[in-house]
Amino acid sequence: THIFMKVRPHLFLKSTRIILSIFILFFIISCRENVSLNSPDGMIIILKADDMGDTTANWNRFVKILIDDSINAGIGIISKNVHMSSVPEIQRVSDMKQKNGFPVVEFWNHGYDHVDLKEHDQVTEFYNTNYAYQHAHFELAQRFFSDTLHFTSHSFGAPHNRTTLLTETVVESFKEINIWQHYTKIEKYKHTGWKDPKFKVIGELDKHIILSIDYLSLKYLDIETMIKNYELDCKKPYLLIQIHPAGWDDEIFDKFKSLIQFYKQNHRAIFMTPYQYYQYLHKNSNIKDIK
Repeated sequence: THIFMKVRPHLFLKSTRIILSIFILFFIISCRENVSLNSPDGMIIILKADDMGDTTANWNRFVKILIDDSINAGIGIISKNVHMSSVPEIQRVSDMKQKNGFPVVEFWNHGYDHVDLKEHDQVTEFYNTNYAYQHAHFELAQRFFSDTLHFTSHSFGAPHNRTTLLTETVVESFKEINIWQHYTKIEKYKHTGWKDPKFKVIGELDKHIILSIDYLSLKYLDIETMIKNYELDCKKPYLLIQIHPAGWDDEIFDKFKSLIQFYKQNHRAIFMTPYQYYQYLHKNSNIKDIK
């Protein structure tokens, strides 16, 4: 009886310290699995500009804003929609560098034809189609990058963000693809082979990274909403904003420029392209050179 009363006080304190140390260590390890340890002091913003075919006045205007404001963005190319007359301009833009040495634009694989095979997104290029169809289209797009544009696409974003679990197998067969930009909320399956920095710490050996989209369209989004959400957004390892500059009018371009100034001047945000963020997570970039 009274067994607890027989424990010596100093032994009790020692045991308590050990238990407390184990708890703290467990807490730290748990946090490491849910928070990216690679986030800098500034907010990282990745612009996902969709649906580029031919170069147009709107795309030129968009790229000029990137240059003038010393920021960068990823632009998704629909390979089949690019006329050969636009190839030299795309190549020229792909060679542009900011003062910090990073590209102004990263062009990435946004599908081969972006075609809706059935109404209401029920069957699209990478949704509810078979493996052979998806693999063939993915390969056509990747070959367009390598054979026609003469550079490699390391990032992917499906048309309409619609894919199935089958698509994951297709994408993983192309070893040069490291980044998948995706709006995961519309899918009913969970990615098994891809890590999201918002939930898992990325290590040197993690080659497949999924970036979840935070905002789908600037056109239907009030700037006030994004400002209101800032306190929540700035806690994330990155913020991914999907936009469609090809369809913008003057009003939306003005909204975009206002948003850039809000993030950049007021909050010293750091803009990265998708693959640049991948490189940053793998410690191939120095954050001091990015600012």
